[in-house]
Amino acid sequence: MKNKKLEDIIETLKLPNSRVFNNNTKIEDFSKYKKTPYHTWPEQWKKVYYKAYPKMEQVLLPTPTKPKWSLNDALIQRESKRDFLRKPIDIKPFSDLLFYSGGLKKLAFKKEENKRFYPSAGARYPLEIYPFVFSVKTIKPAIYHYHVKSHSLEKLYEAPFFNTTMKQFDQPWIRKASALIIVSAIFDRTEDKYGDRGLRHIYTEYGHYAQNISLISSELGLGACSIGGFIDDGLNKLLDFDKIDESVIGVIAIGTI
Repeated sequence: MKNKKLEDIIETLKLPNSRVFNNNTKIEDFSKYKKTPYHTWPEQWKKVYYKAYPKMEQVLLPTPTKPKWSLNDALIQRESKRDFLRKPIDIKPFSDLLFYSGGLKKLAFKKEENKRFYPSAGARYPLEIYPFVFSVKTIKPAIYHYHVKSHSLEKLYEAPFFNTTMKQFDQPWIRKASALIIVSAIFDRTEDKYGDRGLRHIYTEYGHYAQNISLISSELGLGACSIGGFIDDGLNKLLDFDKIDESVIGVIAIGTI
């Protein structure tokens, strides 16, 4: 088989789509990649884009508390928690969790304008955060978008949505969560610069963000568990995504323990 082309091998072995994607996005050498001087970069490589819903009701979150956390403790204590108590989360730790996992550093510290608390390939920041709030004190149950520039929640949908949301999962323990952190990707933000390989960067970025959630939750006394099994298009429909330009890529359940 060593003389066969990669396409022929893939066809012969009937490789799963994930392996095909991995093979099709490999870098074999750098000879065909020309370094582009910064001053010639197109605008979409440099500008950081922020999604917002300006016509929606805005819920301002409390000013984040400057943390006194121990990385050592967070690493040791970190584990996936599923035994939630069905009790509401206080708004203050919920605010801190959203801010220090994926907020803008400049809102609390003197940092560069667009920097956040997780790394992003080329600082393209394709991730968008949608908290599904079920039980957080002083916040009405609703589907929200986290607006990073103002550290606020934009209310997207308030009509009964709990049962519809739960139909997108097959794990009963999720019903005890106080909130779900739904993470989407706007693919062009990264792929405009990195092409098909950009998808690798997007999922790596989601991993960085999810780890922030997990570690910070352990320091705040909250339970967190990443969820890999969900009906993608069901959640996409709830959020009115077209599934092409923007789509759900991850879910994290948050609850009291």
